[in-house]
Amino acid sequence: MGRINFWPADLAWPTDPQGRPLFGLLQLNLSELPTLPGWPAHGILQFFVKDDAFWGAHPLEPTQQDNFRLHYHDVRQPTQVKLLEDFSFLPAYEDLPLERELYLAVSGTLDSMPLPPEDYRFPQHLGPFFEVFGEDKWARLGEYRRAIGTVGHRLGGYPGFIQDDPRQPQDNWELLLQLDTDPQLGLRWGDYGVAHWFYRAEATASRSPQPAHAFSEVWYGWESS
Repeated sequence: MGRINFWPADLAWPTDPQGRPLFGLLQLNLSELPTLPGWPAHGILQFFVKDDAFWGAHPLEPTQQDNFRLHYHDVRQPTQVKLLEDFSFLPAYEDLPLERELYLAVSGTLDSMPLPPEDYRFPQHLGPFFEVFGEDKWARLGEYRRAIGTVGHRLGGYPGFIQDDPRQPQDNWELLLQLDTDPQLGLRWGDYGVAHWFYRAEATASRSPQPAHAFSEVWYGWESS
């Protein structure tokens, strides 16, 4: 997190429409992380954002990858790739969700989580269960929400929202990455907000034999209270 150190020497660095290099926010070596169902088990997955007031997000067109970018390198042996060594072309970034210069290693453990109440699928799958509580429904929902916990950073699983779930059932968007506000890291999305990257589930399911297409269509946005 905070630096991209894997970039093929013969590949152009992601830029915004004006040609300014995007900031490398996060890099994941999928071979070093637990494999999620339908995801590639190898390759380097990278997240780039623009240093502007929206941090690369398009509130009205969240899939438009011009001020943000997701890049998947379909490589099984990263050490065999000739890499870019001179990063002096990168500018001094001015406005980022990282409040200080940061370079951290990322690790992960495999876990599971229940369906949170703010997910658009909740009324269909668990809504009737809470109806049996009558007037106590909202109190029970609050207890349930606090018990399962939706805050934190994660790959896959269910997203945690501060506002309403922006997804529609027909879109088939699933959570790719959630980065939460984390004061200890100096990571902040507005006023204690959270950022999400979504991918289309059918894209990974049909990726073989070309895993590079697994994350070709991505929805990115962040929200705060």
